[in-house]
Amino acid sequence: MAKSNQTAVKTKRKQRKPPTASQLQVREQKAHEKSFLSLFQKMGFTYIPTDGIQITFLGRTGEFDAIFIFQNILLVVEYTIGKPDSAHLLKKKVLYDLISANGDDFLEYAEATFSKLKESMDPLYPRSVFKVRFLYASKRESSEEVMNACPDVHFIHGATAKYFHALVGTIERSARIEFLKFLGLNHSDVGEGAISNSQTPLVYEGFLLPEGNSSYPKHFKIVSFYADPERLIARSYVLRRDGWRDESHLYQRILISKKIKQMRKYLFEDKRVFVNNIIVTLPPETLVKAIGINGREASSNDAGRVQAVAVQIPDGFDTIGLVDGQHRVFCYHEGSDRGETEIKILRKRQNLMVTGIVYPVDFNETARRSFEAKLFLEINDNQTRARSSLKHDIEVIIKPLSGIAIAKRVLQELGRRGIYKGMLQTNFFDDPTKIKTSSIVSYGLLPLVKLSGTDSLFAAWAEPQKNKLAEAPLCQTTCRVLF
Repeated sequence: MAKSNQTAVKTKRKQRKPPTASQLQVREQKAHEKSFLSLFQKMGFTYIPTDGIQITFLGRTGEFDAIFIFQNILLVVEYTIGKPDSAHLLKKKVLYDLISANGDDFLEYAEATFSKLKESMDPLYPRSVFKVRFLYASKRESSEEVMNACPDVHFIHGATAKYFHALVGTIERSARIEFLKFLGLNHSDVGEGAISNSQTPLVYEGFLLPEGNSSYPKHFKIVSFYADPERLIARSYVLRRDGWRDESHLYQRILISKKIKQMRKYLFEDKRVFVNNIIVTLPPETLVKAIGINGREASSNDAGRVQAVAVQIPDGFDTIGLVDGQHRVFCYHEGSDRGETEIKILRKRQNLMVTGIVYPVDFNETARRSFEAKLFLEINDNQTRARSSLKHDIEVIIKPLSGIAIAKRVLQELGRRGIYKGMLQTNFFDDPTKIKTSSIVSYGLLPLVKLSGTDSLFAAWAEPQKNKLAEAPLCQTTCRVLF
């Protein structure tokens, strides 16, 4: 009897047909959509089902794969698992342009068309402050041709998609702040910032270190103060090497999930603040006012002693450059673990010790990024020896005409166009099947592109004024003087 049952099971297994190509494609599409649904919901966006509803707005017909809403931000999403096609996207762009040009009318139409949208829209925000963003979530990387054809569409694919999935997996809802930056939004565009009639700078009482005690050049100010983690998270930027920003000015490592979890456990079990300094940079617009002297701007030359001051930092998403201590700040993130009830209170109540370097007014964006990279390297190299790959990344920033820096930039360009397009691994989140590049930079390209010696392409270049290239003013000159 047992043998008979076993035979029947085997026969049934043999009769089961493998899924067709069409069925596999449907499964792949659903899995792709589900991964992004999870991503947006974990960041705090509300999902608005569109259920394949065909719309006709101002005479243009189309469909949305999904809509998500957060406060006054409306996200229109298009999913694809196939090769991104500019022709397909250009058809969508016509509708997108109509929506962008007629925002209030579209919101009224969308409320009437998608039932859940109306109940999800907070009455605190009038239609006039709503911002609509279009997101193209593709499984395969979009070409520059496709992206250039639709400059108002935000593309999330490849390493960028993996980065945000990893970030959400580590700091959950607090990843929303960086995602909003990715969408090109400012602090004044989102939530209460969009309906406020006045800016609300951060003001902390602290101390100003005299120039003689800091050895920093003239016009740099060194301040120390205590700041709550909640507002630091909302206003800090971190130039992570494997993130979505301009890759030529990225140097910090990604957040380590295990480390964040261990630090959160410390917070909700021991309930103690971290007492070592967070190192940040502050924009030139930061005001440092002497306390008790009619609020006048304090000078680090005054009396050659430490002064009590009020540090006024302009509001915005990217006003505080987090150079050292990102794990100590982001372990206070808005999460869903068992410690969130306690940490939610600590985010507002506890204070982290911050040392801030206020830039002088004539320090441009490039000089700031170079300064931060050099400072980061010095801090980390003195504590634990920084990896050579990190030093190479920072060299691209602070010594852009060194052989390593030129080799890395050439490699990045090779990965964008030509026969090696999409084949090179230049990001932590790149597909592991892509070609690894560290050896190519060090041993393949460096000997060819260096500006010194007699065995490089530069030496063979017949241009009579080529030496002016090596002698040209560099963006890192200011930082070399500082250090």
